[in-house]
Amino acid sequence: MSLNNSLLRSSPLLIIILVLACSHQSTRPDPEEMIILRSVLKNLSSEYSNPRLVTGELSVSVKNIQTLTSDALIESNQANGIRDAELPSLHIWSSDIRDYPTQMLLSESTIRPQPDHNFIDSQYENQILYWNPSLRTETNFQITRKFRYITFDYRPEIDKAAERMHWDQIPQEIIEKYTRAERFLEQDDALVDTVFKLLENLADPISQAEAIYNWVQESMTYVYPPEQRGVKNALETLKGDCGQYSALFMTMCRIAGIPARQQSGFNFVPENTGAHVWSEIYLPVKGWVPVDATRKNGFLYLDNKRLITSIGLNIPLQHSPAWANFENSEVEDEKTDFMQMYTLASSGINAAFSSTRKVIRSVELP
Repeated sequence: MSLNNSLLRSSPLLIIILVLACSHQSTRPDPEEMIILRSVLKNLSSEYSNPRLVTGELSVSVKNIQTLTSDALIESNQANGIRDAELPSLHIWSSDIRDYPTQMLLSESTIRPQPDHNFIDSQYENQILYWNPSLRTETNFQITRKFRYITFDYRPEIDKAAERMHWDQIPQEIIEKYTRAERFLEQDDALVDTVFKLLENLADPISQAEAIYNWVQESMTYVYPPEQRGVKNALETLKGDCGQYSALFMTMCRIAGIPARQQSGFNFVPENTGAHVWSEIYLPVKGWVPVDATRKNGFLYLDNKRLITSIGLNIPLQHSPAWANFENSEVEDEKTDFMQMYTLASSGINAAFSSTRKVIRSVELP
């Protein structure tokens, strides 16, 4: 595995290896882990701190699969707005666990059973795994993935003057893709007016992003689940969960001309494996940097308690059936809104679906 170049700069911390070896949370690191940990800790920059060594498992279970036939199939199809003659089918997608600047795999994840297909999505380059259990004969079907990674607290070192000076050097494709309006991130007149009033005396893009973050923090009230997904509802109610906070922050940044996108995953420590999403903004010198609009200290900071699973909203999916929409599945127009554990489209099948997230091993190094 190649290490992220931005990590390779300063201050050896080899004492951490000794602490890890004595940790009550874990046995000693294996030889592969020791080699990688020495390399990472020896060259760790000041932006990255508090490395955490994690072994995890994600599983999806489909039990008591019953394929409908005859009148029962027609009745089910009609109830879901699907043509009567549509044959039963079951589609499952999941984004693969991979490297990000704050998340480095120690080895490739193990996946059982192997997916029927894997592909890179055309918008965000997520590595998507796809299974079609309806092609199988089992009445029970389970997907299990195991993985090991190191994650860090990340607080990027930002030179505001340099970022502002180079702002016009942001690639045009980044501007076009990540400042546009799209589903769930609509840019209506009321929100545009709110952004312009908030930022009228601020010219520096980072200060603008921080003002937006502070406004979202002060204006929103956390409520789960939200009445409806999307930035329109977030602005109208000023209530919602992490997805609504993120949608509002991203859309306001986009209106201001600051590229923004979503990052999805989980809090992933033994005491908390809850689903979570946050945002990233793009800076011309630094690149993508994190902003968690739900957290009090979330501006330009990401903690080491995350498992990142995907990037972006409205993620395109291959093999999406033509009948799928958000009324009968988690896919519409061959896209899913975002992806954490898995995405499902099913017709003409009765089954019990469940998923589990397990932190097998978590060692935070002082």
